[in-house]
Amino acid sequence: MISEYLNLIQLISGVLAAVLVFLGIFITCRKLNPEKYETIPYKTTVISTALIIAGLLCYGLMKTCTNYTVATEEQYELWSLYLASMGEVVKSLGFIAFIPLLFRLFKPKSRKEKPEEEITEDGEES
Repeated sequence: MISEYLNLIQLISGVLAAVLVFLGIFITCRKLNPEKYETIPYKTTVISTALIIAGLLCYGLMKTCTNYTVATEEQYELWSLYLASMGEVVKSLGFIAFIPLLFRLFKPKSRKEKPEEEITEDGEES
C-alpha cells in the first residue's frame, strides 16, 4: 500500500527539505549586519537550527523512500530503513545544522572609534 504513494512522498519530502534548510539559512543570513557589529540573537539561532534539522529529517524521509524500493526484496522494517537513511544524511550533510551557530560565534569585530582630539582656542590640537 505504501509503495503506491512512494514517489509522491519522496517528492513532497524532498521539496519540503529544501525549503526548510534554505529558510533556516536565510533567517540567519538576514540577521547579519556588518554595519551594526551585533551578534545574531539567540532566538534566531535556535529557530534557524530547528528549521535546518527539520529539513534534514525530511531529507532522511526522502532517502528512506529511495532505499525502500531497493530493500523490499530483503524485507527490512521501515524504521530500520529510516535510521539507516538518517545515518547517511547525518554523515554527509549533518554539518549544515551548525551554520547558524557558526554565524553567531564568529560575530563581526566592533570598530574602534577614534577619540576626538580637543581643540584649544588657538586652533592647535592638544
